[in-house]
Amino acid sequence: MLIQLLKKLWHLIILLVAPRRRAEFVTRLKYREAHYQGATYTRLDRFPRLFAQAALLLKPIDNPKVVSFGCSTGEEVFSLAKYIPHAQITGVDINKWCLARAKEQNTNRKLSFIHRNSAAYSALLNIDAVFCLAVFQRTENRVNEINEITEGLTFEKFENELFILDKKLKIGGFLFIDHSDFSFEDTIIACRYVAHEFDQSKRYRERPLFGKDNTLIAKNHVMQRVFRKQKH
Repeated sequence: MLIQLLKKLWHLIILLVAPRRRAEFVTRLKYREAHYQGATYTRLDRFPRLFAQAALLLKPIDNPKVVSFGCSTGEEVFSLAKYIPHAQITGVDINKWCLARAKEQNTNRKLSFIHRNSAAYSALLNIDAVFCLAVFQRTENRVNEINEITEGLTFEKFENELFILDKKLKIGGFLFIDHSDFSFEDTIIACRYVAHEFDQSKRYRERPLFGKDNTLIAKNHVMQRVFRKQKH
């Protein structure tokens, strides 16, 4: 009993003194129905093979428009800017604290950061590439032994968010997705896409995969990570 009380007290102290943790907690409460990955920690150049492939695919396009969905504090956006310096890149997140940190660091006029629920996000159209990397997941789904997701990020929410992103992505555009609790290929919009194959397009992931009914399919799997849109 005392140990449990001390643990709760420690978590409370962390929430009070750590701005990042406090922002994660507040965001999860405020946006309960539209909140995915809770942890906001990331790092620069986290997916170099995907970023390099994006650079090759977008090089022929003048002023390509790119979206980093779930950009956290901006490291993915800043990394993409080095690989695709001629691109207009928009970082999107639902955590206001993270967006503020990203804006503070930004000195590149080609980069912008906007809230998921903003009018600016609603207005985004004709996107050439969308990145959803380590966004459509919940830590508890990975670290706990569960066979079914009953709350939080469900397949329905996953599919609905991708449906919105699909409307923003132009025909011929690319969807980059990795470290997800669900498979993009199970969604209703997957029929509009074809897998884009390259030497690192598929990766083995030691993480659980859940199906359309939110039940566990596999404890590890191979994930296709890049798709090209063929039609609306």
